Amino acid sequence: MSRSATRDLARGDVHLGELTSLLADRYGEREAVEDPGATPGLDHGPRRTFAQIEDATARLAAAHRTHGRRSGDRVLVIVDNRLDIALHVFALARLGAVPVPVNHRLTAREVAAVVEASGAVAAIVDAGLEDLLGDDVDAVTTPELGEHLQRRPGDRVGAPDDLDPRAVAVLLTTSGTTGLPKAAALTSQGLLASLGRAVLAPVGRGRRGRAGRDRVLASLPLTHVMGLSTLLGTLCAGVPLVRRDRFHAEESLDLIEEQRINLFVGVPTMYADLERAGAAERDLSTVQAWVSSADVLPPDRARRFQGFGAIARVRGRRIGTAAFVDIYGMVELSGGAAVRLYPPTLSARPWLPSFGVKLPGMRVRAVDADGEPVRPGRIGELQFRGGGVLRGYEGRDDVGPDQQGWFSTGDHGRVWPGGIFQFAGRDKDRLKVGGFSVFPAEVELELREAPGVRDVALVGVPDDRLGERPVAVVVAEEGFDAEEFLAWTKEYVAGYRRPTRVVETDELPRGNHGKIDRSTATDLAVSELEGAP
Repeated sequence: MSRSATRDLARGDVHLGELTSLLADRYGEREAVEDPGATPGLDHGPRRTFAQIEDATARLAAAHRTHGRRSGDRVLVIVDNRLDIALHVFALARLGAVPVPVNHRLTAREVAAVVEASGAVAAIVDAGLEDLLGDDVDAVTTPELGEHLQRRPGDRVGAPDDLDPRAVAVLLTTSGTTGLPKAAALTSQGLLASLGRAVLAPVGRGRRGRAGRDRVLASLPLTHVMGLSTLLGTLCAGVPLVRRDRFHAEESLDLIEEQRINLFVGVPTMYADLERAGAAERDLSTVQAWVSSADVLPPDRARRFQGFGAIARVRGRRIGTAAFVDIYGMVELSGGAAVRLYPPTLSARPWLPSFGVKLPGMRVRAVDADGEPVRPGRIGELQFRGGGVLRGYEGRDDVGPDQQGWFSTGDHGRVWPGGIFQFAGRDKDRLKVGGFSVFPAEVELELREAPGVRDVALVGVPDDRLGERPVAVVVAEEGFDAEEFLAWTKEYVAGYRRPTRVVETDELPRGNHGKIDRSTATDLAVSELEGAP
């Protein structure tokens, strides 16, 4: 990669459609990703080099073009959580199309809402998932695309030089208090700009240099901004990413020991599972940094994991403790926007105080109910501005950043000069379940259609593993059966959004304006379930 290309990438002036070509030029046959998932039609094996990822991108782009994909098309990507999701994103972006990665666990009704929000006209789906789509979406299955790759192995689309990094490159769906899904329009510049420091890292070729010693482990969904950002970050830094389609705590501990992983990326649920699986009894001293995101991690757990890792190993002996990085971010910010850092120490026990700070390229402020900035150190709603902020929501002019580019997160915190940041509380209309954002209003629209439900509120009760566990507070009609209701939700509501328990009540608590009082409804659910198995 030339110096000018490196500088462009560091500034975020590279489109996703050309990214893999530039990285293949820089890193060549260096290992990029270990992913056991096979790509139909491509025989690259579980360990892919940067050159092989570029080859896959170029060939998939040609196959998508043959199947009618053109610049501007919004295309759903509904495949299992393997590297293919990212490969299709890169390939479609190379054609100027806009990929829309979708969690394959969603129901047909939920996918239909994503289609409407994104304006998708086509889809690439794994075999057996075609039924998730309506007749108005042109669907191609991964086996069909794989057959094309085998028939025409020479077809390739090279990286064009006329793609605009500031144009919409990916749509990631989210939702909100209205209950309607929205498609967040993210740019290549926004997704890549925060990775600039990784791009400029002085890494060497082959097994030399920093990248020759580093290995990152993550088992995150590539349809989630954290999973996608983790992949983009390791690719740009030239560091091998060991990824699995599903998280299994014991397997992850084995991989850390066997492959000498030195950076683990997960969500709070995963850290809870690692402890239950015996992390304290395993040799995790090769880990120099633990990274968490998607929800707040309890500080005592972060401190324990610092002690499981080490700042370095010298002649087989661990030195000090690892760093722990707790990331604050969301889809609308293209991933991380601020971090709470627990610094490494040279002593055997972590002791340095943690602190939060915004990431480079982002500005943060706290505002009052009228949108006016509050004094430093006062609690207010957090707003961010910078290259990572979404362009807007597809087809929506009524929501998104304001005219000055500030995006309101709905979360609250304190901000001091220099971007020092303290998280104070989450938007009460958003649950965090195993790292996934769940907006009750959206799920309630579905639950109200269940037999025997007159009204319903979805609330989150505290859960040591998931952070919050969804519970349905139901105003029932005569004949309502809780077990039948939960069985109904398995068919119509995606797993991570689905209530696991039911609390019946005569009337939902509401405020003066008729809005559900979620705090009171949550207290009701916690009280009813207290002590229940």
